[in-house]
Amino acid sequence: MVDFTEEETQALPTVMRALAPEMERIGWDLPLAQLTQNDMYRLIAVTIEAFRVKMAEIALEDEIPF
Repeated sequence: MVDFTEEETQALPTVMRALAPEMERIGWDLPLAQLTQNDMYRLIAVTIEAFRVKMAEIALEDEIPF
């Protein structure tokens, strides 16, 4: 199991919300082994993009304005 930082843990709900529409499109009952290469690519890309965006938002909240 990965030890997430506090910020990474805060980003996880955003990632899950971003993945939900893709899983709806693919079908929740389809085993991962049956996903197409394109479906796996989309899931990975959506995950990374959502994580990056949220981590950037979190970083902006923590900046010291001066």
